[in-house]
Amino acid sequence: MRKRNFEDEEELYIPDIEDVDEDIDIHGQYPRSNAGVALEWSPLEQQMFDMLLLNRFAQYDREILDEAVKSVLHLIKTFQPHEIGRIATVALLAFQLSATENKDFEEECKKYMEYIRKHPEDVEDIR
Repeated sequence: MRKRNFEDEEELYIPDIEDVDEDIDIHGQYPRSNAGVALEWSPLEQQMFDMLLLNRFAQYDREILDEAVKSVLHLIKTFQPHEIGRIATVALLAFQLSATENKDFEEECKKYMEYIRKHPEDVEDIR
C-alpha cells in the first residue's frame, strides 16, 4: 500500500477530540500527515504526534511545541509509566480544581507542605 502525501491543507489530518473513538484501532493505519509520510512513521509514531499536536495552534507555535516535547522527555526519563499516568491525571484534576472550586493547585500544595512542616506527625503514610 502506497503512503499518501497530502497536498491540500484541508486534507491534512490532525485529529479533533471528537475523532477519538473508544474502539479506536491503529493497526493497519498509516501516517496521515506529510511529515509522517516523509519520515515513514509507524502507526504508533503517528498516533503519538497526533496527540502531541491535538491542540492545533501548537503546531504553529514553536515555543509551545518545544515546551510540550521537553515535558514529555522529562516525564519519560524521570518516571515509570504508572507514575506518568498518575501525574497526568493529577494535572487534569488541577485544571478542574481551578475551574470548579476556584482554587490554585500550586497554592494548595504550598498550604499542604506548610501544614506538614508544622505538623510532621500528620504526614501521610504511603507504605
